[in-house]
Amino acid sequence: MEAPFEVNTWDGVTGAIYTGYGSGEMLWLLVMLALIVVALFLGWRHEEHAYKATKSQG
Repeated sequence: MEAPFEVNTWDGVTGAIYTGYGSGEMLWLLVMLALIVVALFLGWRHEEHAYKATKSQG
């Protein structure tokens, strides 16, 4: 991972340093979003199944 500045030491580096620079952050964001969609779909499917099972009993 490359740093967004051209110095060999921390001397002279001021301000906030973003450590995610050049780390493929977009890939991990898309993976996280895909996992959220999968979790929502599986949860919805389970709740629908449980609702139908409860409705048929009563």
